[in-house]
Amino acid sequence: MRTLALSVAAIVLAASLSPGTEARAQSPGVAALAGHWRCTLAGGRSAERSYFLARPMRGRGTERELFGRQDTTEPDGTPVASFERIAESTGGGTTVQAVEGTGTAAGASPLRFSGRSFDDDTTFSLTYAVSGDLLARTATRGAKTIDDERCTREPEPPANASCDKPNVRATTLHAEEPSYPAEAVASRAQGVVQVRVVLDDQSRVLWADVVKSASPLLSDEAVRAARASVYHTEIRNCRPISAEYIFTVEFSWR
Repeated sequence: MRTLALSVAAIVLAASLSPGTEARAQSPGVAALAGHWRCTLAGGRSAERSYFLARPMRGRGTERELFGRQDTTEPDGTPVASFERIAESTGGGTTVQAVEGTGTAAGASPLRFSGRSFDDDTTFSLTYAVSGDLLARTATRGAKTIDDERCTREPEPPANASCDKPNVRATTLHAEEPSYPAEAVASRAQGVVQVRVVLDDQSRVLWADVVKSASPLLSDEAVRAARASVYHTEIRNCRPISAEYIFTVEFSWR
């Protein structure tokens, strides 16, 4: 009788740009968002936002990618995290994937996206307006404003002049064990799934998407495990930096 087996490995792919001045100075547009922000939401609740530029993966037709994460707390005390990705294509277009939906931008400043929401195909718009160290993020759904944030950029921490280990390779502190999806078991799907994981300089997951998959039936569970895993990002010149990884899961029958 054959049994199910799983093999999990997280491998460093490449280090991205750090969120400092060198990233923001490239050009206007998405680069202006890079860094940490302290935000106030409608109703007075607070939130933290982090945005990091990453090197685009080859073969995807992308010139630049920016990954973002918002952390806030619901009125009942439940912590909530949401994620977004802004991509500039080599052809000049800019797209967004956010909790509100997916859309395209008409211009570079301010970044104003329009598109469709994920759940019921309602039209939505999403605008990022950056002025110096101030950010306004506004989202509408139909005719209703559903997000209106005012944010202030947090200052960059001073770089350490020295430390015990100035350069440390990234590590995986805990690799989440995936489950074998029921649909994959029924069809006996097996093989390797590679998931790109993007971390910020605090080792938090900003984004996870599939690079290569033996079967679409295996992809969602591999992404879930990659998001739930715990990492420690790379240290370069005594400073933690944002980075990308490949998280690999092998689903197999034995």
